[in-house]
Amino acid sequence: MSSLVRNPRGGYDRPKRDQRSNFELYAWFFMRISGLVLVFMALYHLTWWNLVVGVEHLDSNLVRERWTNPFWRLFNVGLITFAMLHGLNGLRYSIEDYVRRPGPRVATKVVLYAIVLASLAWGIFALLTFNPAVPAHPA
Repeated sequence: MSSLVRNPRGGYDRPKRDQRSNFELYAWFFMRISGLVLVFMALYHLTWWNLVVGVEHLDSNLVRERWTNPFWRLFNVGLITFAMLHGLNGLRYSIEDYVRRPGPRVATKVVLYAIVLASLAWGIFALLTFNPAVPAHPA
């Protein structure tokens, strides 16, 4: 809600700017942008593995070969990061809508954020530390 601020030098009064955070606005933009990015990344991922490579040729050796290229590791890090943060933001909206009491709302968010962020960190760690030189099926 805005109110008028008195100009000390006289003249016209200007409306006082709302001092609340713009977090919800940024979260709204993030949902739109991350959703759009996720659609293109997921479509590319599905098209590449199912149509270009083919499911019949898909095995762990092919995945290891692909992950020797840092671009594909970063692509997968981006995919998992956008997916997890997009989902977390959507769950945050649902908690805001359905958990009315402030105490349980904060507790639910803390547990949810901890689970999602730990899963994200674990996924990124696995993607970045995967050693493609180690054979999947040692002889």
